[in-house]
Amino acid sequence: MEKWQDPKVIALWIAIALVLVFTILIFVIKIMHAGYKRMTEANLREARLQLEYQKKLLETNLKAQEKERMRIASDLHDSLIGKLTVIRLKSQTGVPITAIDEMLGEGIAEARRISHDLTPPLLEHTALQDLVAELINPWKENLKIDYFSDIRTEDALPPNTKIQMVRIVQELITNINKHANATAVKVHLRYTPNCIALLVKDNGAGFDTTILTKGLGLSSLELRMQYLNAKYTVNSTIGVGTTTVLVAPVPQTTTTNG
Repeated sequence: MEKWQDPKVIALWIAIALVLVFTILIFVIKIMHAGYKRMTEANLREARLQLEYQKKLLETNLKAQEKERMRIASDLHDSLIGKLTVIRLKSQTGVPITAIDEMLGEGIAEARRISHDLTPPLLEHTALQDLVAELINPWKENLKIDYFSDIRTEDALPPNTKIQMVRIVQELITNINKHANATAVKVHLRYTPNCIALLVKDNGAGFDTTILTKGLGLSSLELRMQYLNAKYTVNSTIGVGTTTVLVAPVPQTTTTNG
């Protein structure tokens, strides 16, 4: 009988083969376990970062709401209540009724503006391009505004989408008016069956986008962008101006006006 046919030799080779297979199997399992552990740790880190990001956005949202309440309270106290107090004093001193009527008209207009800032009237039944036009109209006293809308669908947007877009335009123009020292602004709105695109460009002082720190306004904008699932870019050149471009997908819940 050949040596390799010896049962002891065969058993030895089988044992060696089993040991090798078992060793390779353990090695593979350890590699897979290490890879799974690294992947799990990476997912946990990503989840923690996402949670921290969401927490910061929530804090920003709360701060933005509180800032908006303070602004409205200031408007009511300094503007509307001030006008009403003057009207009361004037009426007590015998001022002609025509003057009183004119001041009442100013007070009503101021109350309407504050109410419009809270929620635009007929939001559900007013087209987005009309809401934006109503919003920017008062700013034309301080800025030369070129507003252009390109509407390529008759589908109605959900009210929540419209109010977020209006607030984005409002915050961008407010920031331009406060910080950019601009004299002219372009606001271009495009609405197609697939997306909403917005361009806001000013001729102001500009800033260095590489050292931009997010203030409350920009953080609030980012929160609204996230709500709309939008992509956006901010390009700015010092001494030339700033351009903000936003593109948001159209929500699937849109309905066609009959």
